[in-house]
Amino acid sequence: MDVNSINSNISTLNTSSSLNLDKVNSSKSVSKISEDSTNLYINEYNKKRDELSSNVQSLNDGIAVTKIAQDSIDKQQSYLRNIQTKLENADTYQNKNDLKQSINEDLRNFNQVAYDTKYKRENIIASNYYDDKATIDVNTKNANFSIEKPNTPTYANDIFELSNSSDLNNPEALQALSSKVQNSSNQLQNTYDKFTEFGNRLEYSARETIKEQVDLYNENKTNKDRNFGNDSTDFSKTNVNANMGYLAASQANIVQAQSVRLLS
Repeated sequence: MDVNSINSNISTLNTSSSLNLDKVNSSKSVSKISEDSTNLYINEYNKKRDELSSNVQSLNDGIAVTKIAQDSIDKQQSYLRNIQTKLENADTYQNKNDLKQSINEDLRNFNQVAYDTKYKRENIIASNYYDDKATIDVNTKNANFSIEKPNTPTYANDIFELSNSSDLNNPEALQALSSKVQNSSNQLQNTYDKFTEFGNRLEYSARETIKEQVDLYNENKTNKDRNFGNDSTDFSKTNVNANMGYLAASQANIVQAQSVRLLS
């Protein structure tokens, strides 16, 4: 074999090896960009996932407050119904003071329910001088919900004052007290309805947020599957290019060894 021909072959192989090694480096650079992009997506996904989870938790707290308030209002309504029944049967009480005492017992139970109704140590349907907030608020990243905190003990207090200042032997006084109880019941029902509307808004927002969570999960799962395929392809290409470079280098070493033998 001619020495010049050997040298030419060696030069060609070295050039080919250099080109393929450049391809390997280029592939690694692309992989680095792809990796950075993937990490950015993961960070954004985690941030959005945590944000949605926090939103759902806040909405669930609000829904819980609504249900607790409604259950307590139902109990309070039962005490008002008891009072109405006693007033309708006032004639069965020979001593009207006994009637007043019985009414007062229902009113005490009414107020006890109000002050026992709490969520995370915060009053829901009762307020006092020491309360920092006059509203019940539910805040999420996308929306804020608020309802005025009722003070239901005022209904019981008003009935108590009228009852104890009235002569229940007088039919007109008896009727006035009955009307007062009915009016309080209507106001209490209005409060119940406000909590119902408040809860419905929260539940709708919660459903939408959960749907968004599901969509985010499915999108992330799809991206994971797609990225896995791309990563596999990139990995294969990198190995092929690298192996081509090693092959070219090996062939060059073989030719060089042959050149030495010919010249020696």
